Amino acid sequence: MQMEDPNLAIRPDFTSEDFADACLQLTNNVVNDEQVLRILETLWDIQNAKDIQRWNAHRNEEAQIARDHAEQAAKELAQQQHHMCEEGEAVLAEECKKNKAKYAPVPDMEVPSGPVNIPAPYATCKLKKGEYCEPCFFTNTSLAEVESFNTSVDDKALTLLKSDNGQHIWVPASNTRDKLAIIKDEDLSWEQFSEASVCLLSAMREHDWQQDRIDMHVRFWTALEEHPWQHSPCDHLK
Repeated sequence: MQMEDPNLAIRPDFTSEDFADACLQLTNNVVNDEQVLRILETLWDIQNAKDIQRWNAHRNEEAQIARDHAEQAAKELAQQQHHMCEEGEAVLAEECKKNKAKYAPVPDMEVPSGPVNIPAPYATCKLKKGEYCEPCFFTNTSLAEVESFNTSVDDKALTLLKSDNGQHIWVPASNTRDKLAIIKDEDLSWEQFSEASVCLLSAMREHDWQQDRIDMHVRFWTALEEHPWQHSPCDHLK
């Protein structure tokens, strides 16, 4: 197979001295010099066309072989990857059998939206009005006490109470009892403040407080939670 591309070959100059002997041998009484040149050029063109045909056929063959090799390599690689995937799945399946708890499916469930913590009636009334309500009503202890009340019995007992407009009205005794259970902020522990802040925030949202009020509440409690005294090992700072 020739090394140079015949498509790039240039017809030689048959009038040069390199071809003088060839022209002389072809010249006779019937064929003159001009006819000899045309014969040589025609022969060269015929041979070059054959060379180009063989060259292109060989290149096409090489390209097809390269494509076949590439396809075979791709198939082998796919088979290897499939085999490795099957091995990995087998190992994972065996691991799942040995450690079932580790690979147990976790259901994607929404967070419960129903009420969880119900504060005392006094605190609920304050929230509905948008008034300040003491944090002590939202500690875990206070909320647990509210759950233990039997409202069907407590609400039967009435007591006389002076309303905001100065009139005296009869209200359930549980409402007045709530007022008596108020604990001052300074008497609450850091832990109770943390409990109350989360529950109070949820209650504010449930009673449709303005967003800027809720944001202010979040910033206030965040500042308290991040204060150095909150994390101090000294009890007197807490």
